Amino acid sequence: MILVTGATGRLGHQIVRALRSVGLDVRCLVRKGSEYYWLNDTGTAYFFGDLRDPESLSRAMRGVKHVVAAHGVRTESTDNHHKNVNAEGSVALFEAAKKRGVAHVVYVSCAGIEHGADVPLFTAKRAAEEALVGSGLSYTILRPGIFVQNFADLARRVEANGNVFLPGKKETAVNPVHTRDLALMCMASLDLASVKNRIVHVGGPETMTVGDAFRRMCEANGLPASAWNVPPSALKAVAALARPAGRRWTNRVKALDVLYSHDCVVDGPEIGKLFGIPLAPFEEAAVAAFTERHPSEDPTARDEKVVHRQFTATIYEPGVIKWDDLPAGPPPRQD
Repeated sequence: MILVTGATGRLGHQIVRALRSVGLDVRCLVRKGSEYYWLNDTGTAYFFGDLRDPESLSRAMRGVKHVVAAHGVRTESTDNHHKNVNAEGSVALFEAAKKRGVAHVVYVSCAGIEHGADVPLFTAKRAAEEALVGSGLSYTILRPGIFVQNFADLARRVEANGNVFLPGKKETAVNPVHTRDLALMCMASLDLASVKNRIVHVGGPETMTVGDAFRRMCEANGLPASAWNVPPSALKAVAALARPAGRRWTNRVKALDVLYSHDCVVDGPEIGKLFGIPLAPFEEAAVAAFTERHPSEDPTARDEKVVHRQFTATIYEPGVIKWDDLPAGPPPRQD
């Protein structure tokens, strides 16, 4: 059994589908109230728990041999932030895995850790990495840079508004990676001896600048590469101005500054060889990322793919049932 955290996210759902496509047994750790119904067609199992609830993690680990930790925090809130999820939650997850005798943990960290000394995203990820390395567990830590999907998000804003804010420096060098390729790297890392007990910087097949990646994303999808750019010094000023609005905006701006203003380069072809994966060329990945939408954006998915209403359970093996035929559960969390 493979436990996947962050299964409902941009990367996590790709990991679940990759694992299930080869018939592996998968259990998703999902929070009460999360939108997980689009994974029902994969045949995955669910465990309702929370990284902020260490006791639930021990139960979630029952019978688990491998863990793929792909959780993260996209937008912070009072009760859901980098410290209690990415740092403390990850530590609790690894401790539970150790106690349950898990054979191997794959942890998806992020590039920029060496640059973001005062940025909560990176300090939390660094704490998680250090905890995993020091746990005695067999592990693989992957540090991806910017996703192809990040540039697709920018292109959609161009499509909607005719222009977009491009953070950081246009000349920053990056290797954008499609989340599907990263998911395959996670799957390969479960038993690939060459990446065991290693921290591996990963990325896509081609090195380019942030400006070129944005331009090529727009051109691949028939859009003008219309953007206005803010240098790093200005981003820091924006972060300072955003502080009264709450930490989530300040922290997000700081993270963007690190990701888009520091070179993050890997040898793409060698990454493909290391994991035995043919990495998608950028233009191909750009079209796929722009045209594909996360299943949660499908307005018909709730009626067609729903498992059941959100309620606290132990391990639930999915079936097919109509939404209206199921008992109502507690309301979703508001964080």
